[in-house]
Amino acid sequence: MPYHFKYLFLTFWVSCCIQFASAQYTLNGSATKDDCHCYTLTPDVNTRSGSVWNNNKIDITQSFTFTFNVFLGCTDALGADGIVFVLQPISTSIGSTGGGLGFEGITPSVGVTLDTWQNTNNTDPAYDHVAIQINGDLNHTSANNLAGPVAISALTNDVEDCKWHILKISWDAPSKKYEVYFDGSLRLSQVKDLVTDVFKGDPNVFWGFTGSTGGSRNLQQFCTTLDPAFNLLPDQKRCIGESITFYDSSLSFAPIVKRYWNFGDGSAIDSVNINPVHIYTAAGDYNTSLTIVGADGCIETSTKTIRIGSKPVASFIANNNCEGRLVSLLDSSNASVGTINNWYWNLANGTSTQQNPTVTYSSPGIKTISLAVRSLEGCVSDTVVKTISINPMPVISMNFSNACINSVVNFSSTDNGVSIAQRKWDFGDGTSGSGNNVQHTYRKTGDYLVTLFAVAQNGCTSDTIKKIINIYGTSASAGDDIIAVASQSIQLNATGGVSYQWIPATGLSNPNIADPVAILTQDQTYILKAFTPQGCETYDTLSIKVYIGPEIYVATAFTPNNDGLNDALKAIPVGITSFHFFKIYNRWGQEVFSTNDPKRGWDGKYKGSQLGGVYIWITSGIDFKSNPIFRKGTVTLLR
Repeated sequence: MPYHFKYLFLTFWVSCCIQFASAQYTLNGSATKDDCHCYTLTPDVNTRSGSVWNNNKIDITQSFTFTFNVFLGCTDALGADGIVFVLQPISTSIGSTGGGLGFEGITPSVGVTLDTWQNTNNTDPAYDHVAIQINGDLNHTSANNLAGPVAISALTNDVEDCKWHILKISWDAPSKKYEVYFDGSLRLSQVKDLVTDVFKGDPNVFWGFTGSTGGSRNLQQFCTTLDPAFNLLPDQKRCIGESITFYDSSLSFAPIVKRYWNFGDGSAIDSVNINPVHIYTAAGDYNTSLTIVGADGCIETSTKTIRIGSKPVASFIANNNCEGRLVSLLDSSNASVGTINNWYWNLANGTSTQQNPTVTYSSPGIKTISLAVRSLEGCVSDTVVKTISINPMPVISMNFSNACINSVVNFSSTDNGVSIAQRKWDFGDGTSGSGNNVQHTYRKTGDYLVTLFAVAQNGCTSDTIKKIINIYGTSASAGDDIIAVASQSIQLNATGGVSYQWIPATGLSNPNIADPVAILTQDQTYILKAFTPQGCETYDTLSIKVYIGPEIYVATAFTPNNDGLNDALKAIPVGITSFHFFKIYNRWGQEVFSTNDPKRGWDGKYKGSQLGGVYIWITSGIDFKSNPIFRKGTVTLLR
């Protein structure tokens, strides 16, 4: 911590009130005064020794507690040698340099040695260590070593860390207990009658610090602690008209001589009370300061900004006022000075401490809501009370029936009597509608999720209700047209429905099944109806051409000119259960076309070239009576 302090020279300070004279300390050797209460014992220079002694003896039949700030340098491994807090009755002289810490040889004396160098001849440990030693004897194996050595710090072995540390020396005269604290941790405690055993019955001693460097060095300093500080209790209210207690938490090496409180509001300075009570009459930020005067005449000031809060004003608005829906309560409270950080809601069905709570009311009607707020400064508002009207929520239902594809579906809804402004339908197929009674036509079969919600005249929205509608349909198929032999049994096969009807029933074994057998003596066209259980139906047709047979028919001429008429030459089997082949040859016996598929015909080309003239064909198969059939003939290809 830095100790380059600026002084506050108070015009009302009277020098006669200072306990000690301004020339209170004697400096020896390399010691220098840095400011009012800070001293350098050794600069960062080799082979130096310095001491600072208070010129006024203290009576150690009385207890004392001294608090100091010590700086042990910035160099660790090569830093040396350390400092000593010393009590001695003889003079304000200086001791030896180097490992002697400026203390060696001072007798009689009691020293708290803060040693930062390992001197093996004194059986020093390797770490920075503290001990209580008497009569200028630094050997830890000597009877003059009363306590220690232990590490100076409870947290680290290195205190040459370029930081200021707090050293507290406490002497309790009745119990004859001498204690050493470093950065708030007790490091050493020793019970010994210092007056009798060390100072031979003389209780009046000088106190001071010594320090030294040798072949290694460090900047070594101390300050008689004078740190003004004050605080408020955590639950202290800081509001207009509130009695505020300021608690002095200053640190001082010795009792503070005088305190001066300036509350920053133009009121009189309080120089009487240690923990004064003050009342601010206006809200705002006040620079409150505490000035303390130490026993050595040094003066330090600490200033804090104290915010005095105004009385906050509670306010809020409510969004959404529908039964069964979240009502959002939005805080709009304010404080001209201060920060609101506590909210106290009464919601008619419970309480909340959130800033912007939500609440759900399960019944409509008038609801009473109240809010009070409290600021970070502890200032509390009056309670604001408001009533809100919770509107009833519409409750709806939907009605419709499953339907057939491409038919009109009627949709309707009912409600609980709350006046409805709008109904919104979603039919599940990418289309929507509005109204109480609506119609819709589905173009594909399947299951569709229908949703509906309503908006009431009071602005409340119903729950969205959902229901599946099943759209049924068939896809009637009677199969490909058939060529048959007269009186031949023809197996029909319908698909795409659950039940079927063939119209007319001519030649059928049963017109009301999917796969009747037809026996015909002439051409016939059937209409097929395919049904669902819901009555949805579709239609298809089947034409049967009846030939005399069994036979394989081949035309005598064809015209492959792409006019859609007679463009390919095919073998047409009638009453043939097994078709073997259909082949075509030119007049030189060269095969120009061959197939075993009666549906495939010759387009009059050979190897991509268009042909013409007369050609020979042959075909073969087995008829439905298991008789082989072989036919041949000629055909004329006309261009």
